[in-house]
Amino acid sequence: METSTTFIGLFLILITIIPIVLLLRTQHINKSKIETILKSYNQGNSKDFTLREAINNKIVAFDEQKKKLVLIDLNSKPELVTYTDLNEINHCEIKRQVEHLETAERRKEMVTKVEILLESKADKAKIPFKFYDFNYEKPIQINYYRDNQLAEKWFEIIKKAI
Repeated sequence: METSTTFIGLFLILITIIPIVLLLRTQHINKSKIETILKSYNQGNSKDFTLREAINNKIVAFDEQKKKLVLIDLNSKPELVTYTDLNEINHCEIKRQVEHLETAERRKEMVTKVEILLESKADKAKIPFKFYDFNYEKPIQINYYRDNQLAEKWFEIIKKAI
């Protein structure tokens, strides 16, 4: 009787601990991946990116001294990293792509993409920073809402830095 109770107790403890260990391991892997990416864009020093924000597996990092901006999107596979030096940017704008869906009962608008377009001083090329893309993200309204808020906030930060 005592042996079976011990085995059941150990089994319940393992069932509780294994998901926690896997979650902590995944978080550590993601954190080290982010630090490696940031180091590669700033001569081996990720600490210079003083302004950071993360929502929905999107990390935006900004070096206020050197005016370098990095957007890391962990939702896409492989990870999408967009980098720019704001000293080389002339103009920025926020762009939302909207799709119109019409049913018999009503007409509905659905935002399929939110991005900030940065225009280069040298060749007037537009560099897109995608904050939301319906094609590879889960079509959940709360994801769009949060990603849109993130884009609005960073649009204001970028405008001030330019």
